[in-house]
Amino acid sequence: MKTPRVVCCLVGGLLTLIAAGPLVGRAFANVSVGEPIENFELKTLDGQVHAVLGKNAVANVVVFFRPEQEHSADALKEMADCEKVFASKPVHWVAVVSDSWEPGVVRTFVAESGIKMPVLIDQGDVFYGKLGVKLHPTIGVFDAKRRLTAYEPFRQINYCDRIKGRIQLVLGEITEAQFAAIENPARSETRSETGVSRRHLNFARQLLRVEQYDKALAEVDKSLEVGPSADAYALRGQILAAKKKCPEALRAFDAALKLDPANADAIGGTKTCGR
Repeated sequence: MKTPRVVCCLVGGLLTLIAAGPLVGRAFANVSVGEPIENFELKTLDGQVHAVLGKNAVANVVVFFRPEQEHSADALKEMADCEKVFASKPVHWVAVVSDSWEPGVVRTFVAESGIKMPVLIDQGDVFYGKLGVKLHPTIGVFDAKRRLTAYEPFRQINYCDRIKGRIQLVLGEITEAQFAAIENPARSETRSETGVSRRHLNFARQLLRVEQYDKALAEVDKSLEVGPSADAYALRGQILAAKKKCPEALRAFDAALKLDPANADAIGGTKTCGR
């Protein structure tokens, strides 16, 4: 395998990145929030030509990643879940990777993540250099006018929720105030309770991916025993929907929305069940 020149990029159709807080001032050196970018056309892993930004997309998500990097693997797995939430909406997802990596390495890495978005190869890192990407992984979100609305380097907590919130903001589904609640979620009374609940939910998500639905429900219920949360109810609804039990799933989604009207998983889940 060749040594990567600078970075690999995953572009997820929507290029909205959220500020990275204390991690970094800017994830892109050559483009600022609010500025438009040129819409590059790159080849996919299969040799087809594909645009970075969708022609009719309202939101575009672009994820820059590096194969064989732990945080990139985690970011892609979370984006696999995010894709499903917006499957019926005008959101364009792409993954862009540097041509410094061998195609076989990229294919294996992407397959293990579960993402469905096209993977684009940045020949000579031209697109990568145009934006001046400085961190891996990093996700950017662009609006319909090709403007960067936010950038988000990887973070281990609340990453997918932040990306979903940014997409909802571009789609006009939530307000800035509602996104602020996602960006700074209310903390549980004790850190130990928060940690226990999150561990059960993370395990439940893994079980859902491998279609171990009953075990996943059991883990969600353990989380709910610690305390009610919109994420737990929304995940319960997703599992029940996967089991083709939409009436029960809708009750779970409604419980989630009662706690958090902007919960993207619950909003998307109700539509999956035909509401």
